[in-house]
Amino acid sequence: MKYFILTPCISIIIPFFNAGSFLKRTLNAVRQQEGINYELIVVDDGSDSINKDLLMANRDQVDVLVTQVNRGQASARNAGILKAKGDYILNWDADDYFEPNFSARAIKILRENPEVKLVTSYALRTTDGVRGELIKPSGGGYQNFLFENAALGSALFRKKDWESIGGYDEAEAVRGFEDWDFYLRLLYPKGEAFIIPEQLFTYYRHTESTTSMILNERLSLAKRKYIYKKNEVIYQGHYSELIDDLFFRLEREERERYKNLERKEFKLGFYILKPLRKFKRLFK
Repeated sequence: MKYFILTPCISIIIPFFNAGSFLKRTLNAVRQQEGINYELIVVDDGSDSINKDLLMANRDQVDVLVTQVNRGQASARNAGILKAKGDYILNWDADDYFEPNFSARAIKILRENPEVKLVTSYALRTTDGVRGELIKPSGGGYQNFLFENAALGSALFRKKDWESIGGYDEAEAVRGFEDWDFYLRLLYPKGEAFIIPEQLFTYYRHTESTTSMILNERLSLAKRKYIYKKNEVIYQGHYSELIDDLFFRLEREERERYKNLERKEFKLGFYILKPLRKFKRLFK
C-alpha cells in the first residue's frame, strides 16, 4: 500500500478466478501505480485449490481478501466494492494491467470534471500472448453506449456513483455484458465516459473459433434483449435505432451461419471424394 498526503484514496478491485499464472505480473503492476494512495482488494471468486494457494502465497501484498463461491465477475466486483474505503474505484481484471501513470491521471480527470463518470484509456489487445491491435474506445455520453460498450471494462469511477445506480447487475442473463449495462446506467442521462487517448492498458484474450463466435452472437442477442427491456426508459427515445441494430445483428448471424455451413460442406465433400480422386489417377 502507498500513502501520499492530500491525494484521494483509490480502491483497486481485482476479481480473481483461476488466474494464478498472471498474479505476480498483476500485483507488480499495481505496486507500480504512481502518485496515489490506494488499497488493494482481491475477490477470490471460487478458484480451485492450486490457484488459491498461489493467491495465499502473495497474501501480504493484498490489503483485503474476500472469498466467495463462484458467482461471476459482477458479483465479485460488487463484493469488493462493498469492502472499499476509497472514494474512487478502479476495476482491474486479474490477467490485465495498467501503465504506472494511469491512476494519477484518471483521478485528476474525475476530480476536475464532475460530468465525467468514468475514465479509461486506449488498450493494447494481446491474443494468446501475441501482441495485437490497439483498441480505441469512443467513450462519450450514454448515446454511444446504446448498442455496444464504448469503454474498457477496467476503468476508474466514483464509489458514490456505483451506489446510486445499485452496482453491477449480477443476473446470469447479463453475464459477460455487465460492464456495458453498468456504464449505460452510470452515464444516463448526462454523464460522460472519458477516454485518455494513449495506450495505458493491456489486456489478454483467447482465440475464438468461428463456431464459438456464432454461438456467442446468439447468446449476445438474448443478453441484449435483457438489457433493452431492463433499461426501457433509456431506450424509449431510440426505438428506430434499436430496430435497425437488431436487424443488423440478425442478418450478420445469418451470414455467419451460412459461411460456416459452406465450410463444413466443403470439408466433407473433400474427404468423401479423396479416395475417388486417387482411383482416377491410377488410370491416367
